Amino acid sequence: MSPSFDVAVIGAGPAGSTTARILAGKGFKTVMVERRSTIGVPIHCGELLPTLPELLDIFPRSKRLQHLGNVPKELVTNKTSRTQLISPQGHAVEFKFGTNIIDRTKFDQYLAHQAADAGCETYLQSTVVNRSTSNQIEFKSRSGPDSLDAKVVVGADGPSSIIARTLGNSYSSPERELSPSINFIMKNVECDENVVQMFFGRNIAPGGYTWIIPKGDSMANVGFGLRRCISTPGTSLLTYLKHFIAKNKIAAPQLKRAKVVSRVGAIIPVAGPVPITTSENALLIGDAAGHVMASNGGGIPTALSGGSIAGHVIAAHLENQNPLSTYDRIWKYEFGKELDTALSVLRIADSVMTSDPLTDVCMRIAGKQFLEPLIRCRLPAPVDFVSKTFVRTFNAIVN
Repeated sequence: MSPSFDVAVIGAGPAGSTTARILAGKGFKTVMVERRSTIGVPIHCGELLPTLPELLDIFPRSKRLQHLGNVPKELVTNKTSRTQLISPQGHAVEFKFGTNIIDRTKFDQYLAHQAADAGCETYLQSTVVNRSTSNQIEFKSRSGPDSLDAKVVVGADGPSSIIARTLGNSYSSPERELSPSINFIMKNVECDENVVQMFFGRNIAPGGYTWIIPKGDSMANVGFGLRRCISTPGTSLLTYLKHFIAKNKIAAPQLKRAKVVSRVGAIIPVAGPVPITTSENALLIGDAAGHVMASNGGGIPTALSGGSIAGHVIAAHLENQNPLSTYDRIWKYEFGKELDTALSVLRIADSVMTSDPLTDVCMRIAGKQFLEPLIRCRLPAPVDFVSKTFVRTFNAIVN
């Protein structure tokens, strides 16, 4: 007979662990089902988290970030205070933007340990293969049970979420809506450890950007994400990244003595929130819900906020039969506008950055006044006006 739980959380990333901690702490029988053998390994991001003041500025309606975004010092490997956006020809726009570079493995494990301390069980090396409408979960596991039942199921299982599919979600155009990425952790990097660098260009990172994120002690995350609908057919991510490391006139001098310590790939959802994030007995959080800033791939703050919202909504549902659909209303209020704006920013980029010359001109025209708000997920002018202005200006220059 399958074990039964009040809540089964599928995925032990920041979103899942946050939800599990809250529910287990309220006395609900909670389990996390995680496909990896070790939580937080391998890492799937550049490990950048905006500082608490930046988070509260970007997400002013998500007051819960005051607590959730306060990362313990021992999990922070470096702090930066400035960001550079670099055009294909090397023109840099720099502005103040505070970040904590976290040890993502330790961060994920810290959150999972909090959930365990609250009483949550965890099944590792357990890959979910199906969820029934009555919330029977089937999974492949090297040890322990291979199925369980739950009153509520939480999909925190990433962009390829099985739980999301059981709710009726799918990506109609994966080459446009999902961004494959690759990240190298490198040592002996000679960069300014107070500055995050983001490089743009169709020949650098088509449909995305390349990053150098300093981890401290001459270590850095060097990686990029792209979209296949824009990239050159047949060109691998590894080819793009190796060319950037060896040939980019800004990056190559910083990386000439650098060595790869480890590498990992990931998929980033960049289509905005999925259409259906709740049912009568299940809901989605984090990447599974599409709660990622489409313009930059950032998803930790929304994972933490969404996980917290889910935990409290599910508790009210189990205690008082409150509908799980309350979750939709709250996350849309707290960070839905910012997700919509980030998607609009990506669409601006798609419309005006169709070539390296155009990208270079647009970034020079935009300057700090326009580009800094975009990083903070604000649009300083209507999208259509901005796009048309950039295109007209470029046509006037080249003609």
